[in-house]
Amino acid sequence: MTRGRHETRGAAVIAAAAAALLARPALANEPPAADAQAPARFAIVVGANKSVDPEVRELRYADDDAAGYQELFRTLGARTYLLSRFDDATRRLHPQAAAEGLDPRRHELERLAEQVAADVALARGRGVATVVYFVFAGHGGVENGRGYLALEDARLYGADLERLIVDRVGGAETHFIVDACDSVVLAFSRGPGGERQPVHGFAALGGLAARPGVGLLLSTSSARESHEWSEFQAGVFSHEVRSGLLGAADADGDGRISYREIAAFVQRANSPIPNDRFRPEVYSKPPAPTAALLDLRQGLARRFEIDGDHPGRYFIEDSRGVRLADFNNASGQALHLVRPAGAGRLFLRKVGPDSDVEYVLEEAPAVVRFADLQPQATAVQNRGALQESFRLLFTLPFSQQIVDAFVEARPPAEVADVGFDAAAARPRQHVRRAVGFGLLGLGAAAAAGGTWAVLSALSLEHQAETTQADAFRANQLIDRRNDWARVLYGVSAAALIAGGVVLFWPRRQEAPAPAIASVRVDVFTGGAALGWGGRF
Repeated sequence: MTRGRHETRGAAVIAAAAAALLARPALANEPPAADAQAPARFAIVVGANKSVDPEVRELRYADDDAAGYQELFRTLGARTYLLSRFDDATRRLHPQAAAEGLDPRRHELERLAEQVAADVALARGRGVATVVYFVFAGHGGVENGRGYLALEDARLYGADLERLIVDRVGGAETHFIVDACDSVVLAFSRGPGGERQPVHGFAALGGLAARPGVGLLLSTSSARESHEWSEFQAGVFSHEVRSGLLGAADADGDGRISYREIAAFVQRANSPIPNDRFRPEVYSKPPAPTAALLDLRQGLARRFEIDGDHPGRYFIEDSRGVRLADFNNASGQALHLVRPAGAGRLFLRKVGPDSDVEYVLEEAPAVVRFADLQPQATAVQNRGALQESFRLLFTLPFSQQIVDAFVEARPPAEVADVGFDAAAARPRQHVRRAVGFGLLGLGAAAAAGGTWAVLSALSLEHQAETTQADAFRANQLIDRRNDWARVLYGVSAAALIAGGVVLFWPRRQEAPAPAIASVRVDVFTGGAALGWGGRF
């Protein structure tokens, strides 16, 4: 009896312990499991260093950004489609992307949209939900108050993106991630001459943002030089976004990145920079009814975990020297970061005023924890005004409290001139076109006048004169009209040549002096002269 009671009591203790273990919530450092019915994801990635606008200088890292986004979305299980022309340095770092990428030109995008539409339709026909991402890194601009993205040979306006990506592809959700260097694309713009001017076709003013299933994550930086940094080998905004989407922005640890989280993450990274020219801004608008931009849970099977007991500023790069992510977790803020597929050994560096150490993240096991790593000493390099400005990035810690306090930006109905090189040059381009077309118009008018004078002289030659005096007067009129014809044809030729020079003479890359132009026409007995001059 005694032994039986002890056995019963022991079994009860074991059962209670087992129940307690089963009832215990998941550990804080264990990310949630992925949904069984996850949607099919499709990512169209475009990186264009060269713009259709000839006066805009080429970028250096839009192709690197495109390759980085392709690796990110492939790691998360998305089917990716790539448009980018890779330079030699990027080809060496990203040979697979270089092998697959198509040229960033309009006809290639049109053809690619048809292919993605067929793939999405196939998934939808099999009862699978679909999510489409359109990612762009490159130049943008503003024309007559409309924002556009610049391919190598064409401009993509809001209506083009609606037609090609939203309507033709037809995903249940469509997310646009845009880092366009020369303008406040999609959400903000400025008009010719820098005046305040409404933006048509985008963001809160209609178009893309009016579509309930469309989400927007846009860089609204205005200074072109601030967009790329050699230490990142990427656009600043794009690098920040990829850092957040690898998991650094997942403040609540649910394995999903919301629009609010990624916008707060980017803003927090940039907020220490005092100069507006060097500080990227962000505008986000989630698609209704969801607030999520990206679900990471499938990719978190291979991850790096850093607990809240090791706060600080870190960045991760791979063995190629490609910088994958930067982050700064606050005290008590745990993070799970996706480790890109096939990246091999990674290197984690902790930087700060009191420490600069490096940790090696081996390829195995699948889950690497910070507490298991051993530090190694490192060295630091690079100086300069721009370097020092960008070194302020990620110096403030990020946490759930930052997300809670984040105030989302709202696009105004109109935006004041914020001033940057390429956009500032466009008013001068406007003057140049006005003068050029004015000269062509003057040339056409003078040619018409000369033709009238010739025809009038011919008609006088065929008139019948009754007296010798009438014939003398007619000959005088014919000579004067022939003189006017020569003068007007000379003016026409000079004006047409001058107009052609003004319109088609190659533009300087740097911002020119303010446009000043003058045109002078002198008509005198037996001839005429036309002069023009100016700075464009």
